[in-house]
Amino acid sequence: MNADAGTRMKRAAEILSVVFHPLFIPLYGLLIIYSSSTLLSFIPLSVKRMILVLVTANNVLLPIALAIVLYARSAIASLRARGRNERVLLLTFALLMYSLTAFVLLRMQVPNLFRAYLVSIAVVTLVTLVITVRYHISMHAIGFGGLLVLVVFMIALYHISMVWQLFAVVLAGGAVMSSRIYLEDHSPAEVWSGLFAGAAVMGVSLLFLLK
Repeated sequence: MNADAGTRMKRAAEILSVVFHPLFIPLYGLLIIYSSSTLLSFIPLSVKRMILVLVTANNVLLPIALAIVLYARSAIASLRARGRNERVLLLTFALLMYSLTAFVLLRMQVPNLFRAYLVSIAVVTLVTLVITVRYHISMHAIGFGGLLVLVVFMIALYHISMVWQLFAVVLAGGAVMSSRIYLEDHSPAEVWSGLFAGAAVMGVSLLFLLK
């Protein structure tokens, strides 16, 4: 592989890592739910917009703003948060915000799947935080493990076909996991353990909440 090809590959891997950053995974999950051929796709637009705005504000914009402030004050060395202490700090804040979002949805009249999904994300974040204290697990892979289980649960719960959503999650997940290894941000073991951990925790949580 020549230098130009290597540079393009690295840039593509970096773009994938940003586009499918763990912060954005809950939004992609909402889009999957919205696109399904169930009654959930016919809920009022105002409700869809409210949930989307709530998740975007609490779980995307505020964590990004916190990371920028911490970076500006030299509290973290990089916005990528590669250090263990940095990851623990940002995950702790993310857990608080996911818990807040889940609490708000639990008190609102929205379909149960939305509540279960956000509560499950909070549980996955808690487990990720505990693992991160000891092990450098891939949070990108954890996110895709959770998305994969979400699609499988919807197929089983509503008896619907979600072929393109499942294909998109598998394809994007494979590309992102490969990019994390290519960039040497994670080893194959860290990526695969992240995928299985995310799938297992999301699966157990959804099974408990939707039974």
